[in-house]
Amino acid sequence: MKRIILVLSVFCLISAVQAQTLNPEFGDFNPLIKNTFEDSFEISPPSSDSEGEFSFTSSNALVATVSGSTVQIVNPGETTITAIQASHNDFFSGSISTTLTVVQIFVTNSFGATVDSGNGYVDINGKRGGSLGLSFYGEKKRIRFNDGLSMETASTSAYQIKQDYPESEDGYYWIAHPTINGGEPFRIYADMTTDGGGWTLIMCNVSNSGWTFNNAILRNQNSPSLSANYSIVAWADAIKKSACGFQFMMEARARNRWGGIFTANQEYTFVKTNNSQTDITRDISFDTYPYNLGNSDSVQPRMPWRSNYSNAFLTTDNGSGNWWGTLITSHSGWGPSPWISSLHPNPGPIYYWVR
Repeated sequence: MKRIILVLSVFCLISAVQAQTLNPEFGDFNPLIKNTFEDSFEISPPSSDSEGEFSFTSSNALVATVSGSTVQIVNPGETTITAIQASHNDFFSGSISTTLTVVQIFVTNSFGATVDSGNGYVDINGKRGGSLGLSFYGEKKRIRFNDGLSMETASTSAYQIKQDYPESEDGYYWIAHPTINGGEPFRIYADMTTDGGGWTLIMCNVSNSGWTFNNAILRNQNSPSLSANYSIVAWADAIKKSACGFQFMMEARARNRWGGIFTANQEYTFVKTNNSQTDITRDISFDTYPYNLGNSDSVQPRMPWRSNYSNAFLTTDNGSGNWWGTLITSHSGWGPSPWISSLHPNPGPIYYWVR
């Protein structure tokens, strides 16, 4: 009996020691590229299977310093940024490092001098600041890495990316906003072509399966897609270029078909729960279809609003019950949603965009 108890005690001791020797496993902690013109920025910790608190250090204070999670750029050069995670429960402390490269770029300031820091530089149009500076030789220099091509270079919207980088093409980008996702960058799909580009996809509906009143405005938000159900309508008010005069685009069956581009002429919201937002201008029509407030058999001149009726969770209909011009429904009789009664009652994919 004593031998059994001793063996069990040793086993428990070994198990306890093993439970206290777990090292955290980290996700990607990618290299950073900034330049001497950029302001301080917040660094995001890597993912970890431990819940310990993170702290950060810089190996070269002449290049960049770190206070909390805020990195302050000092001079061009290279420094190692280390993320240190404190021990927590069964996990030991751990660390992971990446490289911060600060690029030195010379541009012309508003007094005609050549500078490599500060915010007084001018672009090719004589505008102070912006994404492109002008070198002493008249060359355009990219001095703001807000092109949206990575988490570290996230912009604020597809529209802003297109303004800063007119050569941008259709595809996936990263944007960030302090009121969305805790300020963390998130991935979007952008149309950089239609009517000058700058469109952020806020909804794709390819199937009526799984939609609800709540997820009609936020669904699969980390997986933007033109071929699967997806919605970030809840974030559109933060993404639009202005409170009033912003544009939205709707399409059905295929890109640039059976919908159009519309301007909201008042301070409208993408999450309205009544049908009152009717001060809308249709700027461009994709195909020909009935379009007036008196015709309930089609898309109506109304900003899509949220209905809690299962036949129409997001719709341009007036709510009378026909429900044509509906972007999202859970009703199994539609594929994926009732659109235009005689022309496209079952239109296939429906896309919704903001600019």
